[in-house]
Amino acid sequence: MSKNLNSKHLDKQNQTDLVSDFFSLSNVADDFSPNLNIAFAIDKNYLKPCGILIFSILKNNPHIKFDFHIFTNYFDSFGFDELLKQYSNFRIHVYIVNTSYFDNLQTTGHFTTAIYYRLSIAHILKSKVDQYLYLDSDILCFGKMDDLLQIEIKDHVLAAVEDIYVRKDYIQDLGLRSDSQYFNSGVLFINIEKWLDFEVLEKFKQHINLRAYKYPDQDVLNMILENKIVFMNEKFNYFTDHNIQPVFKHFVSTPKPWSICVSQNEDYLQYYYASPWRDCPLNPPRDAKEAKKFAIKLFKSNKMIESFKWFSIYLRRKLNRK
Repeated sequence: MSKNLNSKHLDKQNQTDLVSDFFSLSNVADDFSPNLNIAFAIDKNYLKPCGILIFSILKNNPHIKFDFHIFTNYFDSFGFDELLKQYSNFRIHVYIVNTSYFDNLQTTGHFTTAIYYRLSIAHILKSKVDQYLYLDSDILCFGKMDDLLQIEIKDHVLAAVEDIYVRKDYIQDLGLRSDSQYFNSGVLFINIEKWLDFEVLEKFKQHINLRAYKYPDQDVLNMILENKIVFMNEKFNYFTDHNIQPVFKHFVSTPKPWSICVSQNEDYLQYYYASPWRDCPLNPPRDAKEAKKFAIKLFKSNKMIESFKWFSIYLRRKLNRK
C-alpha cells in the first residue's frame, strides 16, 4: 500500500472497532477547511471507478474545497497521487474497514456484509463533520455542485432523489403508503446527528432479515426513513431519459461503463481517458452474459475474428454454468 504526500496516521487509541487503519493523502495547508465532505464505501473492484468519479468532481468544481472520505478494505494510491499534483482544493481520507467487525453482523443470501460499510459511515465521521454527501462509485460528475451546497437538511435525516421507475405496487408491498416517494440510495446527503438520533443502522439491522428484498439496502432505508427525508432535484442523481443537464449521472445498469463490452459509453470514457487511470485497460467481460455483449459489439464493428473468439468464450461460460 502506497502512502505519501503528508500521509498521517491516527493514534491507535482513537480507532473504533469499525476501522483498522486510517491515513490521509494531502498537499494542502494544515488550516484547510472544506466546503463539502463526500464519502464512498467501496472494495478493491471499485477503487478505480471511485478515483475517476473524484477526478470528474474536481474537474468540474475547482472552486469548491473537498474532503473525500474513502471507506474500503483495500487501497492503493496509484492515480490519486496524480490528482494531488493536478488539484489543490481537496484532501483524501482513507479508512481501512475492519471487516472482522462486520463479519459478525447478520446477513441474508441477498447481500454481503459489505452493505454495512456505508451504513456505518455516520458513526465513524460523527466527531469530524456534521453532514456529508454519500456517492455510489458508478456515478460521474458532469457539472457544478454549487446548488447542492444550498440544500437544507437540518430537520431531516437525509436528502435524496426519487426513483420514478419503482412501481406503486412494489412500494405498497414494502408496507409504505401508495403515495410515498421511493428514493434511490446512490446519492444521499446525510445529516449525521439526525441519522444517529434516529438509530438508522440499528433499525436497518432489525428490518433486513424480516423478508427478502429486491434492493435490500435501498428498500429497507425507504421503509425506515419514510417522512424523514427531503427530496432533491433529479440532476443530483440522474438515471432517467429526461432531457436535463445532470450534475451527477448514475450508471445504474450493468455492465458498468468501465467495461470493455459496453456500447454508447462515450460520456463516461471522455473522463476515463482524461483521468490518471487513462492507461489502465477497461475491464474485461466478467461472465457469459457480458462475453456475449462484447461479441456482439465486436461483430457490429466488423471485427469478425475477435467476435467469434468471444462468442466461443460466451458458449463455454454458459455451458460451464449448467
